[in-house]
Amino acid sequence: MQHKYSIFSRKSLRTICIVVGSVSAAFILGIETAGDVQPVVSRTEAGGTVLEGDFNGNGVLDVNDARIALELAKGYRSPTPQELSADPNGDFSITFEDAMLILDKLERLPSQPSVQL
Repeated sequence: MQHKYSIFSRKSLRTICIVVGSVSAAFILGIETAGDVQPVVSRTEAGGTVLEGDFNGNGVLDVNDARIALELAKGYRSPTPQELSADPNGDFSITFEDAMLILDKLERLPSQPSVQL
């Protein structure tokens, strides 16, 4: 007695082609999107805490940090994980309000004597 279905039947070959095509497409799409994953960033680094608003990482809150915040808010470039961790309001999204927070903090700092070169 012969079996009604064999592996080489039209229905089986069609199913095999669909499965192979689906797996191949999923693999190709996975390879293309693998670089789009952003790491989760914490507010602490290996050596201690990150200064809120210190986007350039020099350990001092200055006007350059506000400039960087404005560049990021306007979308001129994407923030690095370190820049996201320095977000002043802690929402991990750099906006115009973050630049204003930095400028507000700078305004409240005691004035530093100017240095002439």
